[in-house]
Amino acid sequence: MEYEQLINNLRHGMNEDVVAFIIGISRFDYAFKMVGGFFTRTEGPNPDIDWQDHVPDAFPGFDEKCADLKGTELFTAPPRQFKRVDGIARFLEAPGPLTDTKSIIWAIWTLRKNLMHGTKGKLFARDQTLVRDANVVLARAYQYCLESTDGRLKQVAEVMAKMESYGDEDTGE
Repeated sequence: MEYEQLINNLRHGMNEDVVAFIIGISRFDYAFKMVGGFFTRTEGPNPDIDWQDHVPDAFPGFDEKCADLKGTELFTAPPRQFKRVDGIARFLEAPGPLTDTKSIIWAIWTLRKNLMHGTKGKLFARDQTLVRDANVVLARAYQYCLESTDGRLKQVAEVMAKMESYGDEDTGE
């Protein structure tokens, strides 16, 4: 099989919802990095964002903004983590339903990790449903940032809305 055919085969299910999700979650990740204060470590060269604690802590009460989503697939059967166990990559046990801001934010990040690092195959109907539900949550998170009195979240919204690149271009030199 040629590389081009391989890629075309894997595009099955990559609809506009999936593209929107990947752009949206990537933009949040970038904005958190640009604003600062959401990192896993206060020191060091890797600007990894702490999606399990620092991000949810910045969104108090966000779960109330999603109360009407409690019956969706994302909330009732959230994505499982894809991890290496005893040298073999597999999905872990299913988490319980999403009940608070921390579990909502972590489910969104887990879905992103699964799409980017998981099975890397054809997207199934459930994947499509999870992505569609997640896009609703991301839109509400962005709105939350816009309306927030927290200066950091206001900055996150500003960074997300800015179309130009920040800083210098990497010219390869």
